[in-house]
Amino acid sequence: MSSKTAGAPGRDTSALKGIQVVELGMVMQVPLAGQMLGDLGADVIKVERLPPGEILRTLDPIGFGTGKMSCYYAALCRNKRTLSLDIKSEKGRAALLRLIDTADVLLHNFRPGVMERLGLDYETLRSRNPRLIYAAGSAFGSEGPMASLPGQDMLAQSFSGLARSGRDDDAPPQLVNSPMIDYLTASSLTQGILAALLERGRSGEGQMVSTSLFDNALAVQVLETASLAMHRTRTSWIQYSMMFRTSDGWLCVLTLFRDNPAKGICEAFDQPDISTRAEFATYRLQVENLAALEDHLSPIVKTFSTAECVDRLSQQNVLCAPINTLEDALSHQQATTNEALWEVEIAGYGPVRLAGNPVKLSRTPPTMRFPPADVGENSVEILSSLGFSDLEIDDLTSSGLLHVRPTRQ
Repeated sequence: MSSKTAGAPGRDTSALKGIQVVELGMVMQVPLAGQMLGDLGADVIKVERLPPGEILRTLDPIGFGTGKMSCYYAALCRNKRTLSLDIKSEKGRAALLRLIDTADVLLHNFRPGVMERLGLDYETLRSRNPRLIYAAGSAFGSEGPMASLPGQDMLAQSFSGLARSGRDDDAPPQLVNSPMIDYLTASSLTQGILAALLERGRSGEGQMVSTSLFDNALAVQVLETASLAMHRTRTSWIQYSMMFRTSDGWLCVLTLFRDNPAKGICEAFDQPDISTRAEFATYRLQVENLAALEDHLSPIVKTFSTAECVDRLSQQNVLCAPINTLEDALSHQQATTNEALWEVEIAGYGPVRLAGNPVKLSRTPPTMRFPPADVGENSVEILSSLGFSDLEIDDLTSSGLLHVRPTRQ
């Protein structure tokens, strides 16, 4: 894999070779977990509604209405086969059950109660397939007064207190622009699935795995929670950082892991040692008066380029980094050297470089085996592999319960 090529198609050395995953996922949380498993070699079958298919396919604020694949779907649905099926119908649900009967993992993020109404609850499926790992993602968990409510990343950031973390009580809340809680929840769900698969190898039995956006939004505040529990006050890593405008950009400087960071910063810029002043005499005082320290240093730092600042501060062992744009980060040699981007062929766009899988495995690395599939692209091959006859497949299709992608010319 690299930024130019995303692994050898058909590669047969993947960590999860032979594991079949049925994904009933929408938007980001579960689709991303499915993609993570697919990158590791699992046979992920995305079961989605009839055209237009899963809502993520058309969720694109820039490309909406173009008829092309959305950038969000392209980002979250590589390494999956697709089955477009009406699972609310009796015949459609029966077909889905035949698929689940042979699966290793079922992934879904329907609201609590929906799978029960469809007859796809854990107990029902466990009785049919005792080895099944049943993985459920939700907004607020399966229990409690908010269990049945819909949710989304930004709502989880809001309800969990994350949007106010590190901010004064009278300061306006601040949401993180990227759906980091969705990403974290997908990672947690994947972690649980891998643990359950490992345990199944010993016991021979499946189990239920579940997590929620809310649980993960709380978990990411692990340090703040400990501070509240032990000191009855909130803490924040932000209090140890300063941001400076340079002559050509921005710079972040940390005061961590130094007994006297102010002295090191002043020495880096050939300035008198400000730590000789009473208000900056100790590390604790420097942290408490960080805003004043930042104000004092800002006019000095602004006269240097970002690269010069990083070089000078690094020589004094002061932690710092440029504050990049995403474009800067993606094009940086560090990203290409570590193969952070994978080249994926997207219909209508050609080869594009998308975020790859961040996990590195020396013998069985994650790979890009095939690009995101069209709605119903694999419907026939999937049902045929389950023993459905051509007549049965034609019946489902003519009844409007199955979508088969027309053959490309």
